[in-house]
Amino acid sequence: MLLTIILISLTMRGMYICICKAVTERRILRAVGEGATTLKDLRECTGLGTNCGKCVPQAYQLLRDTLDRRHSPAAHHEVAVKTG
Repeated sequence: MLLTIILISLTMRGMYICICKAVTERRILRAVGEGATTLKDLRECTGLGTNCGKCVPQAYQLLRDTLDRRHSPAAHHEVAVKTG
């Protein structure tokens, strides 16, 4: 029973990116949604990367991917229409 609760809890939070500060992927996505656009922004609002630093490459990649998706044409539901 306890293991099930732990697994459900982990699933709801997402993957841990920074173990030292317990920062999950979901927390980083929320920070980006709240306006974080740089690693410095993420560091200030979550504390990630301020201890051992091993999470920085993964956090940076997640930040870049999220910002890229946000600025892609698909994110704005733009549809190319051919006129003939």
